Amino acid sequence: MTASCWNTIGYAGDRSCPELEQWNHCYNCPYFTSAGLSLLDREPPQGYLEENTAAVALAKSEEAAETAGAVVFRIAREWLALPSHVFVSVLERRTVRPVPHRNSRIFRGLTSIQGEIVPVISLRDLLGLEAEHMTEEEKGFRVYSRFICVDRGLGRWIFAADEVMGVQRYFADGLYEAPSTVTKAPAAYTKGLFEAEKKRISLLDETLLFEAFNRSIK
Repeated sequence: MTASCWNTIGYAGDRSCPELEQWNHCYNCPYFTSAGLSLLDREPPQGYLEENTAAVALAKSEEAAETAGAVVFRIAREWLALPSHVFVSVLERRTVRPVPHRNSRIFRGLTSIQGEIVPVISLRDLLGLEAEHMTEEEKGFRVYSRFICVDRGLGRWIFAADEVMGVQRYFADGLYEAPSTVTKAPAAYTKGLFEAEKKRISLLDETLLFEAFNRSIK
């Protein structure tokens, strides 16, 4: 087999692969799973952590007196946000294939986006949020759950959101802390709060979040 054979001779290609007769679909093939697992074992390039630490520190100082952009989404009752620069795309939900011997309520498995294998994470379980529910505002219309693809430079990750609001601007030096009475907010991963469209938004710390993503597959 060759790299990305599922795109050439596999199900997404001309389907000439002799293994398809046995496995029916590339998702079921051991080679596809092996290729996906190789993503989970990758090591950061030399100097990556030092460069990103310096970049984050510089970005914080430059943004202190100006607005920044964040993509806002909802999981359960919580409105959350991540800085715009880590977002890749918002996608329709698709099939997630579990990985054998990787039992984790946070790491759900692998999916394919345009031929690229991407690990899928449950941000809901990572943050300890409740199951999906329908708010009062949603009872009059349909809200479609989406997959959100993010990337901080070492590879893409996907997680599901119950609703996506879109990009919102906030003052980087105007974030405020969550009140002590809010017990279900994902405080451990939150930089601070801001308001948009009369909603309180928890801005997640992308550094801590991606570190947790990596820990979930160890």
